[in-house]
Amino acid sequence: MRIITIINNELVSQKQKLEAELERVLNLPTITTEDKLKESLELINKLSRVNTSFETWESYQSKEKQK
Repeated sequence: MRIITIINNELVSQKQKLEAELERVLNLPTITTEDKLKESLELINKLSRVNTSFETWESYQSKEKQK
């Protein structure tokens, strides 16, 4: 099914965008440590949600294949 590929691609894309943004924030010399910490933690929380979504999605796909 095409929708499965689309969902997989979207989750991977979201993860890669968040990782790139986290890397950018960590390498910014112009913001304070406190701001860098705040932004980094927000991005890490978003990454965690995407990772959890991806794991849930993979688990669902595995269960469907077994049926």
